[in-house]
Amino acid sequence: MRKVLPVIYKTLPGLLILLLVSFTGWQWLQVTELGQRWRQLPQRTLAGPLADYAELQAIRALQTKDNESQRQLVDELLSARLVMAAQLYDGSGQLLAGSGLIKEGESPYIRPLYQEDRPVGFLRLQLAPSDLTVAQRGIWQQLLHHLSWLLPLSALLGILAGLGLKRRRQGRQRVANTSPPAKHSG
Repeated sequence: MRKVLPVIYKTLPGLLILLLVSFTGWQWLQVTELGQRWRQLPQRTLAGPLADYAELQAIRALQTKDNESQRQLVDELLSARLVMAAQLYDGSGQLLAGSGLIKEGESPYIRPLYQEDRPVGFLRLQLAPSDLTVAQRGIWQQLLHHLSWLLPLSALLGILAGLGLKRRRQGRQRVANTSPPAKHSG
């Protein structure tokens, strides 16, 4: 039993560091996922009613395969100041009508279009930046900046705490090994 305890005490700091790194990685993944939802919230909130309005017209234009009504729909969506670009796709993913400039790196709002539970196409909307989305993006960038400092500092604190515990344990072992032997009276 006595031989098992030193092995456990030797591996404990390494296991604690591994646990700390794993927990930090998991937290970073959670923050990244939260950031994606955070950045998409204004788009989903603002584009939802607009897509609701255009959904029936888009389904009708897809059914009739009328190029003019498809083009008119995307132009009408683009005329809303909320939208920078609008595209209408059929069920196979082929672009039927598009208008406006799509920016890479921006996450679009995509509305699937169904008729009687059968997918018939989708609308892809690129929303114009608003004061809300610009402010929200700035807040998110500041949060990431602070988290980028917090992560290494937390790891360093964990390592220093582990080294401090190790040094303290070694000091106790030295004291226990150098204690004077008990005097026998005799």
